[in-house]
Amino acid sequence: FMIKRPLIIDCDPGTDDAQCIMMLNACGLFDIRGITPVHGNVPLEFTSKNALFLSKYYGINRPVYKGAEERLIVRLPRAEYVHGSNGLGGFEYDLNGLNFADGKAWDFLYGEAVKQKGQLELVAIGPLTNIAITIMKHPDFPKLIKKFVIMGGARTAGNATPLAEFNIYQDPHAAEIVFKAGFEDFTVVDLQCCMTAYLTKEEEEKLGATPKNNSLCGLMHQVVRHRQENLRKLKGTKYNDLAEQEGKKMVFCDAAAAAVMIDPTISKYQDYYMMCETRGDKTFGQTVIDRLGFAGTTNIHLALGVDRDRFRQLYFDCLKKYEV
Repeated sequence: FMIKRPLIIDCDPGTDDAQCIMMLNACGLFDIRGITPVHGNVPLEFTSKNALFLSKYYGINRPVYKGAEERLIVRLPRAEYVHGSNGLGGFEYDLNGLNFADGKAWDFLYGEAVKQKGQLELVAIGPLTNIAITIMKHPDFPKLIKKFVIMGGARTAGNATPLAEFNIYQDPHAAEIVFKAGFEDFTVVDLQCCMTAYLTKEEEEKLGATPKNNSLCGLMHQVVRHRQENLRKLKGTKYNDLAEQEGKKMVFCDAAAAAVMIDPTISKYQDYYMMCETRGDKTFGQTVIDRLGFAGTTNIHLALGVDRDRFRQLYFDCLKKYEV
């Protein structure tokens, strides 16, 4: 008999969030206490409905508490062009009789952290607005979290700007609050780490042919179809090179965070002090790593890259759990 680890998933679903949540639920290690959607890939109106739907679809059936609709300070464009207008690649679903939990994400996050007496784990795979608000309301929150993993940041090139990764860029001020808050066991799965967690073209075909006896086949088929349509649209445009690159391998960024949460040994780590640029003209949203130790301390474990073969195995093992 194994005691499951209490976990809250803070997210902005998103097709890749959907993969991350699928894995965290299927692995059997976690007691998912609730889901706290935030604005991000698409507006909160959609991310929150997607979270509510996924909780039911995956059989998690835990409360979903709505979080922040906007960044703390700056308004920026979304990513409907990647995830489809509703965030799940246009996958249609019905919220028959499903309701959001009463209350706000940050009050639930803090209340649950107190209730779990220092055992609560937290994974954040969207902009960090909900986490920052929790910290501003309850400065002792970081000390109550046993393990914190985020998907965000970039040690080299970004994907929202030349230097900034999308999740962090969506709310750099929130990210800076979170980096400074004093989480004791804080792992950052950055963009460069995510690029090592991919499916090959053949594996993507396999995903697109998820068998009918798998309860997730509808969503998986739609995610693959949507991605392939998107890549076709980019061919011959100024994003042609990107389309070529992305066509070779299917990267689900947030799934890398799930892998690191489920099996920390899947990656190697380096401890650094990380901060977030909130004012630079060309560097806004960049995660800055103190490689030379000016800070005199470290605040994160940076995941350097996952073992690709183990990732593939873990991903398909988790997906298989939904076969009926």
